[in-house]
Amino acid sequence: MKPKTTARSAAVLVFAVLLLAAGVFVLAGIAQLAATQALVGQNEWEALNRRIKLENSRAMARQFMLARMFNGVVSTNTGFTNATLGGFSLSPVSETSMGGDYWTTLSTTNTNVNLKINPFTLMERGGFYRVVVPGTIYDGVENVPWNFQVRTRSPVAAGYALTQHRPASNAVSSLLNPPYIDMNHPEQFVGFHEMARMRVSSVTNTSIDPTGYAGYLEVPIGVASWGPFTNSYFAPANPSITALHVVINLGTDDPQDLSQVLLFRVDETMDRANFSTNGTNFANLPVTGLRLIGTEQYPRKPLQVIIPAARTNLTGLFLQGRNPLVTGRPVYVNYQRAAGGGGTLGVVATNASGNWRIGLSASHSDVNFATSGIDIVGGVRTDGAISGSPVLEQEFDPGGLDYIADRMMWLEDYKTP
Repeated sequence: MKPKTTARSAAVLVFAVLLLAAGVFVLAGIAQLAATQALVGQNEWEALNRRIKLENSRAMARQFMLARMFNGVVSTNTGFTNATLGGFSLSPVSETSMGGDYWTTLSTTNTNVNLKINPFTLMERGGFYRVVVPGTIYDGVENVPWNFQVRTRSPVAAGYALTQHRPASNAVSSLLNPPYIDMNHPEQFVGFHEMARMRVSSVTNTSIDPTGYAGYLEVPIGVASWGPFTNSYFAPANPSITALHVVINLGTDDPQDLSQVLLFRVDETMDRANFSTNGTNFANLPVTGLRLIGTEQYPRKPLQVIIPAARTNLTGLFLQGRNPLVTGRPVYVNYQRAAGGGGTLGVVATNASGNWRIGLSASHSDVNFATSGIDIVGGVRTDGAISGSPVLEQEFDPGGLDYIADRMMWLEDYKTP
């Protein structure tokens, strides 16, 4: 029986050795895993720290651009570095030499995808303006190339038939169907459910919004690279000739001017004017209205008309004839009143018919429409109340309207490809 006992003991010994060997492998694996986890954990912390520093740097660069872009261009190399927080650098681009601000800088309307158009931005419906400021943002290890794209576009040209700015508080939904922009509405851009919101401001030149809300209306004065429109004349406002209208026939042009965009300003000489008819002279008559006679003569250069706040006599806009889609002339009227001055701009259809192509901004003014029988194709942008139940329709083919309509501004940024 002893040989059996010896064999059993040997088997137990072999099993014990195998178990010990397996334990050694397990312990070695645990040790290796612990070492690997320690190394991976350290790398994860380093990667997380770089991501945080990159986002800090991006936030600082965006904040700088947001503080600068409404009032002036980035004209010199600019940068900031902090060992703990991060850093950024920005460089001027040749486009900024074209003007003192991004509002009046003429830029491209090329919709090439290489320009990094954001397909989720609600103003991406055709032409656009853009200035790309190149730079870098620091992630703690290296400087990452980054672009900051200043964008401006008119909401009217983008297809928003109504943009309501504060302090106006119309029940916009009773005026028209979406899409529209209501700065009193939580979503602001109404009609595109769960679409990305863009931070919008319409601060102009050096005007600063004193209350801090988005979408402050202060209409830009002027258009980039414009030529003067000079074919206007006076006509009696009534049979008794106690006031005058300044009249623009949209079918006329200024062939001597080579610019592609024209501007007409109701200046101080048109506050009061003289008029003669049938040998009778009428002196120092108030100019109380602007009369636009539509056209179907295609093509005509886009025209912006500016009515400054100082022209207090002029309170009426009269639409006459036809200015239809496609063949009608792109025209935009900037009507300005002094802040707190009150007053109402009356928009009246006079022997007008069909679709009437026009965009309108009314700053610090209410707008009353007496336009029964016509549809306004384009839209209205105002911080005042709207009355008269106008029929407002989207502009689907803005064309030159992008160059003459007042705009909003926002910022996009992306990693340089």
